[in-house]
Amino acid sequence: MNDLAEARLMLLDLCHGKTDPLPSELLVAQVLAHHGDASWAVKREAMAAVLRRLASGRREGLKVASGPAGGEPLGLYRTRRRRAALRPYRTVLRGLAPLETSCDCPDFLRNSLGLCKHALAVLTDLAARPRRFARASRAARASQPRLVWDPILPLEGEGDWLARLRLERAGRPELPGTMRHVGLRFRRGDGRLRQTFRDRPGTRLALVEELLEVQQGAAYRDADPALEALLIQEQVRLSRLCEDRRRLGPAKKALRALKQPLYPYQSEGTERFLREGRLLVADDMGLGKTAQAIAAAHALWSCGAVRRGLIIVPASLRDQWRREWASFTDAPVRVVDGPAAGRHRLYRQRPEGFLLASYASVRRDLHAIRAFDAGMVVLDEAQRIKNWETRTAAAIKQLDAPYRLVLTGTPLENRLDELASIMDWVDDRALEPKWRLSPAHTVTADGAREVVGVRGLDTLRRRLAATMVRRTRPEILDQLPPRTETVIPVALTPEQWEAHEDLDPPIRRLLATGRRRPLRPQEFHRLMSLLTHQRIAANGIAQLDFERLWPSLSVTGPDPIALGEAGSPKLLELRKIVERVVLGEGRKVVVFSQWRRMLTLAHWAVSDLLEEAGLRAAFFTGKEGRRRREQNLVDFHDDPAARILFATDAGGVGLNLQRAASCCVNLELPWNPAVLEQRIGRVHRLGQRSPVEVYNLMGRACIEERMAATLSDKRALFSGLFDGEADEIRFERSGSFLSRMERVLGPEPGAPTSAPASLRAERGGGSAAAPEHRLLPAAELGRLLSGLRIQSRADGGLGIQASPEAAKLLGPLFEGLAGLLARASGAEV
Repeated sequence: MNDLAEARLMLLDLCHGKTDPLPSELLVAQVLAHHGDASWAVKREAMAAVLRRLASGRREGLKVASGPAGGEPLGLYRTRRRRAALRPYRTVLRGLAPLETSCDCPDFLRNSLGLCKHALAVLTDLAARPRRFARASRAARASQPRLVWDPILPLEGEGDWLARLRLERAGRPELPGTMRHVGLRFRRGDGRLRQTFRDRPGTRLALVEELLEVQQGAAYRDADPALEALLIQEQVRLSRLCEDRRRLGPAKKALRALKQPLYPYQSEGTERFLREGRLLVADDMGLGKTAQAIAAAHALWSCGAVRRGLIIVPASLRDQWRREWASFTDAPVRVVDGPAAGRHRLYRQRPEGFLLASYASVRRDLHAIRAFDAGMVVLDEAQRIKNWETRTAAAIKQLDAPYRLVLTGTPLENRLDELASIMDWVDDRALEPKWRLSPAHTVTADGAREVVGVRGLDTLRRRLAATMVRRTRPEILDQLPPRTETVIPVALTPEQWEAHEDLDPPIRRLLATGRRRPLRPQEFHRLMSLLTHQRIAANGIAQLDFERLWPSLSVTGPDPIALGEAGSPKLLELRKIVERVVLGEGRKVVVFSQWRRMLTLAHWAVSDLLEEAGLRAAFFTGKEGRRRREQNLVDFHDDPAARILFATDAGGVGLNLQRAASCCVNLELPWNPAVLEQRIGRVHRLGQRSPVEVYNLMGRACIEERMAATLSDKRALFSGLFDGEADEIRFERSGSFLSRMERVLGPEPGAPTSAPASLRAERGGGSAAAPEHRLLPAAELGRLLSGLRIQSRADGGLGIQASPEAAKLLGPLFEGLAGLLARASGAEV
């Protein structure tokens, strides 16, 4: 049995009992006709996508409301939902052998299936009438020349929908009068368009209008609702784009009136948006995305292209945006705040200028905001809409502004689907169809579970290029101060280690269950809770048992006895950093943690040092009210005595702290490397004039140290798609979440332990002494590598500093690697 025959049987099995009275063979043939050359994962997901649409139509009670004239089975249909008005979409059935349908609903235009729920409702209605279904199977197709659009987007290439249009002459070399002129646009051989003029909006607009005239004059049986809808949409888009190009000159001239000049790459990004009208700016953290957005708004306001605009930002950043706005432009801006009645009144008044609103208020005020009729909408920290199933994402995507500017330094944190959700509002064609994104671009080792890489990145880059711009730190390294990152490995106390190890058995049991079958929701939540408790144990006993220990700690100062009771060596390391950086060097520091309780303990641990020096700290977390957070931020910038800002990831998104602090301390490493970069990017960004120091505190030989190695997959995906050139990336450490957690957990009981040598000796594990020449255990090698200090030099190079112990043991390793690389390249050793 060949692969295609086997795939047919497996797809029929997927359809079993789900399609009656519609023959499963018809739908399977459709999938294989369009996706037969694709991988099994793509075929399976295509079948699943068809079945989802069939089930959706049946849940809605979608029925045929009217059909072709004269009772013909082929032709134009209209559908309606149960006890509802006629649907606004037209559905055409051209034939059953092979199956050919068309519909002007948004789903058909984008899904690359050649089917939608309306077409499936028509087919189901026919299948319920065997004689009519047989007539449709035998019915002859129209023979006159017509325009034919292929609804299936190829897996590779730029993805221009117009390139999939062809002129079908149907055996007639001579075209009718209405087609004769436009026929010159098509090649004689394959009927494809000679050119689509993708980079020439004016010429493409003329082509689209010619094609639309022909299509709207097509005979009844040749109507193609999908093609007509696409041509109308393209006509609107190109008309807007041509108008934007005409305004580009005055808009660029208006940029000269900004109060602050832009960096060259910022001017390039701003002008790119003014030219395109819709853009995702995915610049690295700290490269001035806010400045580019303000400059674009200023330009559009000044040249009269936009009279009302909406800036949507996290609530904690509205005042920060207002301050930065005032430093660039005098265009009017107001913060949307207060009770709902006042907010709605403001939107109804439709004042000219720009409004600053929060994501939460958009969900609540959507109806009023749509009445405001903003000509420009800006989304800051747009990863808030990375999940299209959330109410926030659904609300944002109902804003139909002509100018759309999206800002995020992390357009992709975990999955390609996140990027697709963000792009959906900017360019809904760039990453279509969504059902195919993951199966077409992920490489698996064991079916759908073990992900070992990503592929087809070149295609994704090409399809994103038109509406996304990204610049990285290395591109502007000469404009940023040096940044030094130091990982400080912190040994766990015996009590911490015991609490950490006690959680291993239940975690292993759940992972073993996950190998046998999918975990139930409550089991998965239990697993995540246990892993979180291990991470908290690595932070300290005081955080793990906060409710019991904090009442007694809070009434005493952080004396040696109290610090010992806290059971958190990280707090002792933080005290050392504060003594050196804050007290010794007079600098300001931002201290990050995922947990507010850890920040509370950190504040307590350094409170005596600050008090003796007449200094203080402030908090910027989700626990403080908005006004308190804003005041704390002002104090941290303006009050010389406010030396430390304790911030959580939730509270710290979008903060610009480069003019206040030059040091960042991470009390623990987050799961996601993008979150870590966000933290550091609050300080190391444009406008920073001092060298930046970053200290990452990492529990040694525990979940923290081991999970750091699993972050390489996410780094590889992000940098490979946005910053690389390779078409495929194989992950160094790949796998599903559960398999990654097995690696994080470490060896099974009875295998050599990775506990620190001091703890092994304390538990009767023997001496920690090692022979002069030995193979380094993974944990020890990780400790030595984590102690390396890597610093950016002014010339763009890197400097590496190592302790004497690390230099002695790692020196031969580096020398050996250098020799291997030299021999591999044919160089002299």
